[in-house]
Amino acid sequence: MTKIKICGITREREIEYLNRLEPDYAGFVFYEKSKRNVNLSRAEKLLQTLSPDIQKVAVTVSPKREEIERIQSLGFDILQVHKTLSAEVLDAAKIPVWYAANIGDDETEEDFFRWRSTLSAALREKITGILCDAPDFGSGKTFDWSKKDPFSKMKQDRTLTKILAGGLDPQNVGDGIRRFHPDAVDVSSGVEGSDGKEEEKISAFIQAVKEADRRLL
Repeated sequence: MTKIKICGITREREIEYLNRLEPDYAGFVFYEKSKRNVNLSRAEKLLQTLSPDIQKVAVTVSPKREEIERIQSLGFDILQVHKTLSAEVLDAAKIPVWYAANIGDDETEEDFFRWRSTLSAALREKITGILCDAPDFGSGKTFDWSKKDPFSKMKQDRTLTKILAGGLDPQNVGDGIRRFHPDAVDVSSGVEGSDGKEEEKISAFIQAVKEADRRLL
């Protein structure tokens, strides 16, 4: 069954929605340019009431070793890295790492696989997932689904979790699942209203994922 990540959590009431609706992952963004940015103290407070059954994902952009060490101290389960993922950060990572590739940008998932092959086995094993996102992450837009299957190179590498992201919402997530058969889907703006995440939209997204899974059985 396709797992579900609700990303960009910033409010206590959003934690309440997740605890009731029980997605698989909750994402917290540590990036000052994002409107969904949270600082460490805010994230720590939000995490205190999140259900232990929901895995906690720290979303970062070109992080440094010191930032990773501070984030890990809060008890996150997964580290998600956009843009630059350095060997230094991988060395500091004590939790699984998801790398986010911006499909259609200058850097692609193919560049990631070439770079990954240069790592030592110990560092390579820390990368457990690849998240395929739109060129502008956080934009609420999909990459061009008609051009390519971004997960094609992963069909021979079953060690990596395949996460589909970028512009997903309750209306299109079923099509994304049918096209790409990801292990997980990631949504943020697609379940938001004028004042953050909305419980009805999160519920509709989860139901759409479940319905798509049922149709594929």
